[in-house]
Amino acid sequence: MTKEYLDLKMDFMFKQLFGHPSRKNITLAFLNDLLNRKGQDRIVDVQYENTALIKSDSDGKTGLLDILVYTSNHERINVEIQVENQHNMRERVLYYWTKLFSSTLEAGQNYTELVPTIMISILNYLLFPHQTKRFHNRFHVYEDLEFFMWSPHLEFHTFDLTKFKSKWKKYRRGMKAKPPAAYPWLMMLSAADYRKKTIDTDILQELEELAMNEQEVLDAIKEWESLSANRENKVMLV
Repeated sequence: MTKEYLDLKMDFMFKQLFGHPSRKNITLAFLNDLLNRKGQDRIVDVQYENTALIKSDSDGKTGLLDILVYTSNHERINVEIQVENQHNMRERVLYYWTKLFSSTLEAGQNYTELVPTIMISILNYLLFPHQTKRFHNRFHVYEDLEFFMWSPHLEFHTFDLTKFKSKWKKYRRGMKAKPPAAYPWLMMLSAADYRKKTIDTDILQELEELAMNEQEVLDAIKEWESLSANRENKVMLV
């Protein structure tokens, strides 16, 4: 019997697998691998925060985030997944970052107590179609001529699943031989397509092979199977 996997790019599936306290080990592995955190830089614990952005005034916008955590490294990390291009992602990330960054400061606190705020955007469309061929891009603010950083407190990451899948198909053997840390998680997010009602069996097979040597990935696949078998989750896709 063929196993069923629901599309993890759907908000309700993404949040359940990667943003639920009962699956903290998966959240930690996911974040460390996306950010390529190793050794002393690894995140060892997270606190899950309210994902509803608070309006600053009566006319302010309210946003609902996908995953928001405060880490053992004293950082806030927001992870967003988006399937459809609404043509406002760059501005949206800036807006969300501004709200999150400023909200960490209480009355009477010094500005030096603001914590680094990291935005991770996982997209199923081309955000930078002409500027880069890479599927992972990292952003800071740098001086125009001498390229020194303004502050490490601002950090943006984008992961383009369309470029990842294209590169995987073209350079599959090379990527498999020395996969980047984020590789299995991006495969997991790329495998199913709810709109086409398809599952890429080649990606799944390779993912299962990788999971034999990575316990957190194996745990994530098992949880993914369980969530996909849940009747309520199936109804959400109808």
